[in-house]
Amino acid sequence: MISLGSYAGHSQLDNTAFDQLQPIVADDSNALFIGVNALGFNKNNEYFNDIADGFTLFGFQFNPYVSYQVGERFMFSGGLYLQKDFGNDDFSEIAPTFTAQYTFLDGRVLFGTLEGATSHQLIEPLFDFERVLVNRLENGFQFKMDKPDFFLDLWVDWQNMIYPGDNDQEEVTAGLSFRKRIIDKGAKISLPVQALVFHRGGQIDSSPLPLQTYLNTALGLILDKHISDAGFLKSVSLAGYHCYYRDYSNTQLQTFKDGDGLYLNASVKTKIHLDVMASYWRGNEFISIQGGQLYPSISSTFKDPLAVEPQRELLIFRFLHNLKIADHIYVSTRFEPHIDIGNGDFEFSHGFYINYRPKFFVSRLKDHK
Repeated sequence: MISLGSYAGHSQLDNTAFDQLQPIVADDSNALFIGVNALGFNKNNEYFNDIADGFTLFGFQFNPYVSYQVGERFMFSGGLYLQKDFGNDDFSEIAPTFTAQYTFLDGRVLFGTLEGATSHQLIEPLFDFERVLVNRLENGFQFKMDKPDFFLDLWVDWQNMIYPGDNDQEEVTAGLSFRKRIIDKGAKISLPVQALVFHRGGQIDSSPLPLQTYLNTALGLILDKHISDAGFLKSVSLAGYHCYYRDYSNTQLQTFKDGDGLYLNASVKTKIHLDVMASYWRGNEFISIQGGQLYPSISSTFKDPLAVEPQRELLIFRFLHNLKIADHIYVSTRFEPHIDIGNGDFEFSHGFYINYRPKFFVSRLKDHK
């Protein structure tokens, strides 16, 4: 079972319902399981600005799998990932999934399909929630440690493979997500450090494009305060992050060489499962590698891809309702209006999501000796 309270107080969006985790449990030694990761989604962006496109994402993801835990420390899992976008007669993606993982140094080493997307626990300027809906799978290598007062996620996501003579470039992203609680006396204070490095290049391709290397980082401070389990207001959180962008390419293709941003969050959790968050973003020539499309100073739009806004200033309000309606079934609704302060625009997005993640015990095989 996944607790929807594990993100409580981290002063970022509560995306726990979207995490697809398969931890190794010592009591499951030599056990065979079958499971499903399923997500139905509808997200509508009513954007009319020059930086981020307005569009609708509507469909479902379905990933049945089989897992077998060899002893107390090793697990294999494999399955098939399918994505169907409504209005498209074909599947938009069909891909195998495979993960081998091993417990190591109070953490887990994963090879193959990673525990990616929202489970990296990155802030929105560094990681766009919509990647869950349009680019779900990550494949490569990962090391994770997750404790109440400590979180560490190191990973390499190999995104594009090339072969000799390809007129294309290999693409790889490496990431770090770290959070350490440094004070736990009434209020809890934590130090988060996050980073993404993206590299595009290769030595065996025929592409005329130069090598490209980009860096995003975020350093912050989080304050969490538990209020009451019985009252209407359960907890409050405050957080501030300094975000940084740098282009380390020898040949600069991006509009800006470097830039930064200030990201401030204030959030409350309530008894009725409604989370309310206010976020302020002020960016200066900031470019994100995998971040939300509203934050960069360059356009990702189809109609105006060359648009540039060196300074971006946003005030974002988020209303999130996460509800467990049955075992392994979670329904999430979101309404996220924002004010583009620099342009004086009011825009919004809204979404509805159903996550279903059951896992069923099949049998326990005999020990191999």
